[in-house]
Order: sequence, then structure tokens, then C-alpha cells
Amino acid sequence: MSMTTVVDVSLSDGQTAVWGGAASTAMLLGTMNALGHARLGAIEVLSPAVIAQCISRDENPLQRIAALRERANGTPLRATVNLLPAHGHLDVLAGEALDTWLRLLAKAGISEVVLIDPLLDLSRLGNAVQKAQANGLTVIAALPYVDDPEHCDAYYSACAARLVLTGAQRIMLRDEAGLLHVDRLPGLLSALRSGVDGKPLDLHTRCHTGLGPQVALEAIRLGIDRLDAALPGVANGASTPSLALLIRSAALLDLPLQSADQDRIKEAQAQLAAIADQEGFAESQPWAFDLAPYEHQLPGEIATEAMHALRERGRLADLFEFARESPRIRRDRGRPPMLPPFAQAIARQALEHLDGGARFATLQPALRRWLQGCYGPIDTSLTSVQYRIGAVANPGRPASLPAAENALAALVCGCPALPPLQKLHYEVRTPEQALTHGLLQRWPDYTVLSVTGPGLSIHLEHCKG
Repeated sequence: MSMTTVVDVSLSDGQTAVWGGAASTAMLLGTMNALGHARLGAIEVLSPAVIAQCISRDENPLQRIAALRERANGTPLRATVNLLPAHGHLDVLAGEALDTWLRLLAKAGISEVVLIDPLLDLSRLGNAVQKAQANGLTVIAALPYVDDPEHCDAYYSACAARLVLTGAQRIMLRDEAGLLHVDRLPGLLSALRSGVDGKPLDLHTRCHTGLGPQVALEAIRLGIDRLDAALPGVANGASTPSLALLIRSAALLDLPLQSADQDRIKEAQAQLAAIADQEGFAESQPWAFDLAPYEHQLPGEIATEAMHALRERGRLADLFEFARESPRIRRDRGRPPMLPPFAQAIARQALEHLDGGARFATLQPALRRWLQGCYGPIDTSLTSVQYRIGAVANPGRPASLPAAENALAALVCGCPALPPLQKLHYEVRTPEQALTHGLLQRWPDYTVLSVTGPGLSIHLEHCKG
């Protein structure tokens, strides 16, 4: 039996789902030093969400790749590219903009790329595969998983076969909403195997329902070729299963999981834990089994954001009302897929309706662009809605593309210009160093400040003002 290899997604989906994307490039360098020596199949370092996080901190996402590559010890680096960007500066990532971005990714150190077309437009996806391969990248074509009666095993087998025709080297079943369960897996993977015709088959699943670890172990038993996982500190919940848990469980169950260097995994986790402690980042918590994700089907960090929004409103008890409203919006607006750029728009629209606003009194921009045909043709039953909101003359095409490489890259990233390169430095302090740092920051407020040891005695006197 072939061995399953693991791709670590701690630095992309993991820290996005658990920490809200708060980990800067400098913070992750120490973790990569350890991960790069852990004998992993690959390490994912960039995604559309990570790009947005970098831009919000005035960090250059290409510098992030290059800095992490220097510490990867030759481990392949992976990036995820969504052909329908969520930032609104570009409806469809194609042509010269896509070619330039893929070239820059390869130059910075990416060797594998996951290509996602939420609408499974095979012509668009096929062109993207050709461009990626022309830039020397290994291509993984994503097949989004949807949990409904219309998407049967035969559907997935046929889709996998069509994705193979694009020329992609690997096919990934991508369950971003964590909806898979062990009873579904044997028939589904068998159907996919028949469709991929010998191509490697990968799995990306999440833990929204609490079933992600079971699904991952069953996938290993059934011979999945590669599996995404994350370090324990940024696993579970809306993230992927825990890498450490999978390694331990596979060993106990005698499952064919390729051995990783567990000492290096522990070292990487210790680095992440120290960062979380120093920065006050949230602790990873498994989510209990719940049926709500099967209703709303929101992916990863978008589900986390929705839960946070409900808590802020004091309306977590209304989770199922929110969960039922999400598919109603999808049905009413032509069933856009529950992936970015549509998923976040649907979640925000559902929250607006939950807050008591008239249904569709306003329309989220991505849903408006969807109805205007900017991402592709829409169902003819929606033409009356399209007529009311106005069509777009040349959907999917920007008015003009900049000629300069950096300007094209900025357009892809959804910003006016790529941020300048920074000096990357981050220091994880010992408890003693943290205490000293805090005291030194506060010393101007006191006329007397003394610290003694080894038992440690702190004496502060006469606080000014």
C-alpha cells in the first residue's frame, strides 16, 4: 500500500482560522526553521487570505515567500490561487495578470500551486494550468466538495475526469466547510479514483463538525495520497486536523502515513505556542459536533468570522436561524458556490437579514457582481434580477491592465502598490525577559523601581500622577 504524505498548512489556513491571520512573516520564521526539517510533503505558505493579511499589515507577500523559502530546507512550498479574487479589484484572475502572478510566485520560491475555480469553469482552469506549468509549477486542481443530493459519486467522478483533462498533475478534493464524514468517504474516494485515472489524489478537510480527524484517518486507511494538516496550536475548529494527532493515531492504528520528524514537529509547535503566549493569540479549541455547518456550509475562516459576529451581537443562540438563512440566500440568488468570493458575501447578507433588515434591501458587492455575470453566465431565471441591478458590458475583464510587473502584482493582491520590503525580526522572550521588558516600559511612572533575585522581589514606589 502506498504511503500518505502530509502537507502542513499551519502558516496559511491554520493561523488564519485560529488566530484570525494575526501571525506576521517575522513571527513565523522560527516555526519554519523547524518545519523545514520535519520531512513533510510540502508546506503551504500563501493563500488569498494570507495575501490580504499581509497587505493589511503593510507586508509584502512575495517577501513572505522568499523569507520562508530560505528556512524551508528544500521542502516544497505551496500556494493557493483562487481564480475569482474576493477583494473586488479584479473579478477574474486570468491572462497576463495570472501569468505574471504565477511567474512571481515561482521566482519567490513556490514550487506547487493549488488552483481553485469556484465555478469549475474548465476552460478557465485549463488555461490557468497551462500558465502555471509554463512557469515551472506543479499544479494541483481543486475539486470543491458540496454536501447535497445533487452531488453524488458519479458527479465527482466525472468532475475529476474533466480536471485530469486540464493537465493538472494532482487532483485535490477540497472540503473547506468540513462536511465530510467517514460513511461518505469510501464510495466517494473510490469514485474519484476511477475519475483521476492514476493521478495522485489529495484531500483538504476542516473540523467544523468535529469529525475532521476521523475523516483524515479514514482517508489514510483508504489510501489517499496527500493530506493537509496543521500544528496543534492552529488545528481543529475551522482549521484542518492536527498533524501531531494524525501522526500518533496513524502509528497506533498501523496506518500508512509517511513518517515525519516528530522532534521537529514538537519544536515547531513550541515556537507557535510561544508566539501565541507572547502575543495573546487565541488558543486552538476543537468544535463540538454540530449540524449547523451542514446548513450554512461556510468555509474555514468565514465560518469563524460568522460565529464571532453572532457572539458580538449576543445572538449565538440564533446560530441555526443564521445557518438556515444562508442557503435561502443562495437559492434566491442562483446558487453561487459556498467559496470565496461568494461565501463571505452570503454570510454578511445573512447577518444583515438576521439583524432585522428587509431581505435584500442592500446587496453585498460579490453577489451583485455574480448577478451581473462578472464571473460567468448566470441562470436565465435570474435575468429579471440582472435587469434591475444592471448588467456589465464586458464581464470578467478590467477596463485596462497595467503594463508594469509590480503594478500587475498589486492588482492581483488588491492594493494600489505592493508594500516595500521590510527588515524581518521577531524575538520570543523568556518569562524573565518579558517581565524586564514590561518593567522598563513602565519605569518613567515611578520614582523607585527595584528588582532582586533569585526568588525575585519587585519593589515599585510612588506612582507619578
